[in-house]
Amino acid sequence: MPSMPMRAVLSVAALLCIAALPLAQSQSTPSQKQPAASDAPTLHVTSRLVFLDVTVLNAKGHPVVSGLTKDDFTITQDKKPQRIFSFEAPEAHVVTADAADDNPAGSAPVTIFVIDQLNSTFEQMAYIRYCVHKYLAKEPKQLKAPAEVMVMGNESLEMVQGYTRDKKELLSAVDHIPTVIPYKMNGSFFSERFVQSIYALQEIALENHGVPGRKNIVWIGHGGPSLYTASLDSKIVDEVNAHVHRTVNMLVDSRMSLFLIYPGLEVRSRLGTPISAMSAELEIGDDDPFSGDINFGVFVNETGGKLFYNRNDLDQLIRTSVELGSRYYTLTYQPPEGVADGKFRRVRVTMRNPALHALTKAGYFAPDKTAPADPRANILYNIAEAAQADVPFQGVGLTVEKVIRHRDTNSADITVNLNTKNLGWQAAADGKNTADIGFVAASLSARRDVLASKTEDLRLINNSSNPVRTEKPHAHLTMTLRVPRRTKSVRLVIGSLADGRMGAVELDRKAIDAAPDMPTPQPKLIPQPAKQLPSP
Repeated sequence: MPSMPMRAVLSVAALLCIAALPLAQSQSTPSQKQPAASDAPTLHVTSRLVFLDVTVLNAKGHPVVSGLTKDDFTITQDKKPQRIFSFEAPEAHVVTADAADDNPAGSAPVTIFVIDQLNSTFEQMAYIRYCVHKYLAKEPKQLKAPAEVMVMGNESLEMVQGYTRDKKELLSAVDHIPTVIPYKMNGSFFSERFVQSIYALQEIALENHGVPGRKNIVWIGHGGPSLYTASLDSKIVDEVNAHVHRTVNMLVDSRMSLFLIYPGLEVRSRLGTPISAMSAELEIGDDDPFSGDINFGVFVNETGGKLFYNRNDLDQLIRTSVELGSRYYTLTYQPPEGVADGKFRRVRVTMRNPALHALTKAGYFAPDKTAPADPRANILYNIAEAAQADVPFQGVGLTVEKVIRHRDTNSADITVNLNTKNLGWQAAADGKNTADIGFVAASLSARRDVLASKTEDLRLINNSSNPVRTEKPHAHLTMTLRVPRRTKSVRLVIGSLADGRMGAVELDRKAIDAAPDMPTPQPKLIPQPAKQLPSP
């Protein structure tokens, strides 16, 4: 059986240095992870083909899957016609007879179901989980193409089930997702939710960058709240826009489309329509689609997806999203060389038959030679890759302290003892010292395929003003991770985001199964206050 391509585990977060969007400080309770802010995979417009996955709709909004040839399509970039290099019809995008059930490397598009706990109320979360289960329950025993399930929470983006066509495995993962919301929604959490939701798109793109073909994100929930840029300082707006532009290019380069399904109506305009839905339904012009206020509706429009709202049959909307994302033509073209000015490059696909409509990505942002580089980008990639490697890392002292098995949810709590000596402590304004670290865990199969993963970031705080005196203290950190049936080992990696030092430990399945078994605890409504490292 051929092994699928190596996929980077969800990258650990780099911090967006914007004063209005601060990082929570914690040692015992992790803050929301956030992906690399720059140096992420981007579209190299001078040396490669651009892939356009195009869903063709008729006047009734139904996909057209036959009778079209390359001559029925026209591609323009910045209003200039482009030569179509290759053409694939929808029948080419199916699972081959010899494809493995968990291998996303085939011709068929894959689906990433994102259950949005972060931006949902308790009632919505329970209904979302019910509708995802209802959708899967009606699917055949073996899905037409691989799918994975992720949960977007207030502390992490967790892959609860990696790619598989096994309906039973997907249902088990969905049924074990808690419906309790372990935090309270409030206005002060608004900007954090926006940042975390955008970062989630980046991490999903990074995780799937090595997977060929189209990837469809079916996001069930409201996505991040809108960010009203008119109320922000111009410097902050520039930094936010640069960050969003990188996110767009990561999605474009990874061939990802976003389908957003609302469980209800909360954020509305004066006309009674959700603001992001209005953005998703607007015709994108030739200018930067993110030049005004930013919301998830713009990402839907930009990536060639669709936003659904004002309906209760979420299971049917999930099915419609999967269908739209699976019945498509693929066109490629090579764009002309352009100036590295960071500006939006508008791409249009039009049909010879005016009664047909092409649903596809709207463009990308050219490279920006003036954009500052992120020195921690390579560190983030190294941490992500280390979670799937099988070599030791001893730059940071890391040992397993305790394991508790939760058979009722196919998960485990793994507590590690972290020696804080080599974490790259930085002086803080209050006279203390802080260390930013990335914490990644992955459940691996015998082939070291990722079956489940979780990423968090932490900021450790030391009361001492002298980082040299932190030789003795240790941090005790706990990661809760799903351990699917086919898990052969669990690998945990902690890396310093200051200098790249890493430590890794790995547990085999026998050690996890032998651990004490306890029922999964219910999440607390309000997280405990952060604990600080003791002074030496």
